[in-house]
Amino acid sequence: MIRIIGGSAKGVALAAPRGMNTRPTLGRTRESIFNVLMNVGLLETKVLDIFAGTGALGLEAVSRGAAEAVLIDQATRRILEENVRRCRAEGRVRILAKDAEKALQSLAGETFDYIFLDPPYRKGYINEILASVFRLGLAADGAILIVEHVSAEPLDLSLLGEEVSLWKEKRVGETAVTYLLYKKS
Repeated sequence: MIRIIGGSAKGVALAAPRGMNTRPTLGRTRESIFNVLMNVGLLETKVLDIFAGTGALGLEAVSRGAAEAVLIDQATRRILEENVRRCRAEGRVRILAKDAEKALQSLAGETFDYIFLDPPYRKGYINEILASVFRLGLAADGAILIVEHVSAEPLDLSLLGEEVSLWKEKRVGETAVTYLLYKKS
């Protein structure tokens, strides 16, 4: 069972899709991610959760003080709507039930302080979606991007430009969580 770990919705159990081959971020991984982000500051930030699945990352951020989250997932709209209700986050969370690339294009002109990217493993989406995020200008100055991926599918930072740097990386088994920092030059 997936639960919100901290903040105003702490302990809320999230609905999860059945039989859709989703892979929610483990509670201990989410806790580790949010320990890092709480040290940087989440209050009044704007969050983008790409390939949101259950919405656990975006909803955890809102529970811990983010002002707004946008959750993108074409396949789990009903699950996301249910979880937003369970967390009492209506009005602070938008759901875009579209293909990731089309959803990102619809957000052009907006910027986000934190961007979560947890695409299906071994599908080749990571570098393509990251490139779109920067091409569309979705990262605010000083934004942190948190990318969960398998170690066998590394990020290609050379595609992202000089403004993007590796901040830190944590590996657990075959899974890596890579933190990227975006600073306008």
